[in-house]
Amino acid sequence: MLGSYVCRQCRARLNSRRVPSRVLQWQPRATFISLRGKQPANDTAPTKAPTQLDDAIATEDDQRPSYNLFGQTQTSNQPVSARPHPVGRYSRHLRNEGDAAPEDLNAEPAEGSKDAEDVGPAHTWLIRGRLKKQGVNDAWRLFERIYTSADCEALTTPSAKDIREINERRFFGDVLKQVLLTFCEGQGEPKVTPTRVLFKYEQLGIAPPGLWVKEAIEPLTHQVMLAANGASKTTQRDLPTLLSELISVWRLFFQCKGVGNETLEAISPKWNIPAANALPNVFQSDDFNYRLQDFHPKAVGSPTLGFCAIYLFNLSAAINANEPLKTQAAPFLDLLTRVLSGSRANSVLKHVAFSAAFKALPLPEDVQVEITKEIEFAPRTALSALGRQLPNLNAEQHRTDRPHATTDLESFNLKAIARAVESKTSPVVLEGHWKRIVRDYTQDGNTSIPPSIYNAFLSGYLILRQAPRSVEVWNHMMTHGVEPQLPTWVAMLTGCEKAKDLDGFNAMWQRMLSSGVEPDAYAWNTRVHGLMSFRQIELGLRALDEMGNRWRSAETVKNAALSNSKNSKGAKTPLTNAKLVNNCPKPTVEVVNGAISGIVQLPQSARIHQQKRVDYVQKILRWGSQFGITPDTYTFNILIQLYFNAGDHVTAFRVLKQMEQSGMQPDIATYGMLVTAAFENGSLDSLSEQDQANRLTKMFEELEAGGLRLNNYIYATAIDRLLKHYKSHNAVRVLIDHMRSRNLSPSAYMYTSLITYYFQQSPPAIQAVDSLLQQIFDSPHSDTDKVMFDRAIEGFAVHGEVGRMMSVLTRMSKNGKHPGFQALTAVIRALVAVGDVDRARFIVRDVQRGEGIAHGGVTGAFNDQKHFLFVAQNLGIGVDEERMGDM
Repeated sequence: MLGSYVCRQCRARLNSRRVPSRVLQWQPRATFISLRGKQPANDTAPTKAPTQLDDAIATEDDQRPSYNLFGQTQTSNQPVSARPHPVGRYSRHLRNEGDAAPEDLNAEPAEGSKDAEDVGPAHTWLIRGRLKKQGVNDAWRLFERIYTSADCEALTTPSAKDIREINERRFFGDVLKQVLLTFCEGQGEPKVTPTRVLFKYEQLGIAPPGLWVKEAIEPLTHQVMLAANGASKTTQRDLPTLLSELISVWRLFFQCKGVGNETLEAISPKWNIPAANALPNVFQSDDFNYRLQDFHPKAVGSPTLGFCAIYLFNLSAAINANEPLKTQAAPFLDLLTRVLSGSRANSVLKHVAFSAAFKALPLPEDVQVEITKEIEFAPRTALSALGRQLPNLNAEQHRTDRPHATTDLESFNLKAIARAVESKTSPVVLEGHWKRIVRDYTQDGNTSIPPSIYNAFLSGYLILRQAPRSVEVWNHMMTHGVEPQLPTWVAMLTGCEKAKDLDGFNAMWQRMLSSGVEPDAYAWNTRVHGLMSFRQIELGLRALDEMGNRWRSAETVKNAALSNSKNSKGAKTPLTNAKLVNNCPKPTVEVVNGAISGIVQLPQSARIHQQKRVDYVQKILRWGSQFGITPDTYTFNILIQLYFNAGDHVTAFRVLKQMEQSGMQPDIATYGMLVTAAFENGSLDSLSEQDQANRLTKMFEELEAGGLRLNNYIYATAIDRLLKHYKSHNAVRVLIDHMRSRNLSPSAYMYTSLITYYFQQSPPAIQAVDSLLQQIFDSPHSDTDKVMFDRAIEGFAVHGEVGRMMSVLTRMSKNGKHPGFQALTAVIRALVAVGDVDRARFIVRDVQRGEGIAHGGVTGAFNDQKHFLFVAQNLGIGVDEERMGDM
């Protein structure tokens, strides 16, 4: 037996508790640093033993296999003593390993080594002394003379005292805190500002992301808060000066942490954020912190940062009242308005509820409550502000150059109303939207709700069977001078139809006719389709006849009047076609399609025999031919669907052939039905995966030969059916290759769904995921996003595929996608589980410093970040809590 056997699980536990002595930043606080030089060759025997032991350890480390992680290379050809190691969180540099090697705490120190660690200049002590005795200005001048650059001697070869001050006593944070305090309590023109200090820290590379929030943005926001409410007992600066500095800090924050690689040669007077007209209208998330982080990817967002941003937005009125501040803050306020609009700020509200720093402010309780309410309503305030950006446009400008922000506001409200109606759970949600919208559209006591919003509420309350509330909305509309137009009546008809209220549907139609409004083709389409969906097919056919007869009568009157005008000899001003207009709409193919679709969409429970349905459809088509109406593509699609629903595939394909003979080109909906039919008729059941793929690709090529341009929808339909019906992974890959050959790329959402599906199989289809990812990486134009990569990483981690997991993480970072904290948590768990503790520790260190995989930032909520650090500590690979205090 060559040695004791230790199982892998125990080995992992032992490794997680082992602290590598060669990396200084992982040392326990009890370890001290020896500055003792190398021992001479003629030392006595007692001094040689430790040296030999050190040499043995160095040899063992030097012979470790080469290791490359995310661009950070350590090889066996490079001695450990020659490898640079950071001193701590700030300097990122270290002296030679021989100077920093920890000693045995139980060994007796050599002669003269007792005070060895005090050797060297203590720059931090000098600066602290200046701060205490001579003030911030003199101390900062000394600071700039000592810390000249990132590779200055004070950072590359710090004394032991400086190391303790920097790592344990947070020297740089204390300097910034003192500068901020002096700025807030001082008067006159400040010589040193927090902006200047932060910029210097960024140049030196000693400013972790947490320093920005905890030591600058949050305390400065609190000072502004106190000054704005007259609650400060020490602050001497006026509110405009404090706001100017706070805006300056935010601008520098985006310069250093924003998109792109901004140079740090000087403080830029411009904002590193998109212009107002270039800001996105749609965001991937509705969480405010996630949205804002898109614009500062090099710093992780947090509820604290979100709180400070929203509070500054709530001071927009005070800022805009001061012209210099308005000009200075305009780009940032535009960004906050767009990002806040329609977002969720739940995490920020939780921060307000549980923040000890906020509660400790000397603010009256009612003021804190008011601040909390303003933050809660900030997303709605921002949404309302978008609708009032250009209030002075005349009617013509409003019709032609309507501001996009107003469209966004109406679109947001319409979607919110539609979601509340579609849920059909309770009118309470819809009522909440009504109250909010009335408040948002009321300014100076005047309420001006757009007609489209009124129409949505009228229809919505009817669908939810709240007819009395619909009447109240109608009265509110009339009270505020909004006359019901044709779209209003159509909205009411639609509401009655979806609420299955036949009596209300008929009554609303009669009221519309009685009001003198002439229905257009769309209104007639709503009427006819509604009657068909109510199974009132005979009434629907009568409505078609009524529409045709009204048009014929009006056309006859017009032609007769025109004829009489031409035959009248004494007519001084003969009637012209311009004066004779037939206001009754002529039947169109849309009305025919509405009537047919109403019949085809009736469920089988309607007990209408298939032949009866066909007879009704034929009758409607004959009625349309009286007015010269010919079927269009949509008409043929409805007919094909009619026969497919009955399982009559022979007749359906006969209709398709007739469609081609009529010169109608099938559209994507046509072929979507054909693809669906191919799966439902069982024609692929007995085929192998390769034959299934060949059958589908042949169908696609036939569609292309017929002039159809394929798109993502038809491929997505086929892929979805292949997976659900046959679990044909290889066939899916063939379809994706065929898709790429047509210069089409699956969406990131489709990729994410496929990866999730593969991992959910039992056993998981690891090879299918691996093959799919290889396809993605081989194509330079694949549509990918971080969510897709995160799901792949988490799936590989759960199933113990560490090699594949790390490969995806590496390539993800190279492609510019930032991993999330949840994915990284799964990564370090998986690494520790297989005993690769060192690599897990490197990942935690990268996240701490913003290097390697975390160079561009790590995405996720603040709670995700806290959970990542908590898991790292429990696994024994976390850094000291005090060192991570500023993260």
